[in-house]
Amino acid sequence: MRDSERYLAQAETVMRLAARAESPAEKDVYLNIAEGWRRLAAEVSRNEGDYGRVEPEKRSFEA
Repeated sequence: MRDSERYLAQAETVMRLAARAESPAEKDVYLNIAEGWRRLAAEVSRNEGDYGRVEPEKRSFEA
């Protein structure tokens, strides 16, 4: 498994935690962590030679 794939898997794991969060503040923390994993995956993917393959997702509340 490539590093970018592993980081995306981490993001998915954290997203599952966000779905079970007991408060909006806790959910926001998890969503921010997941976004960090996605950004890291995107950066690593560029360095792996897969330009544009992994893009960070936009948050639903961002314009």
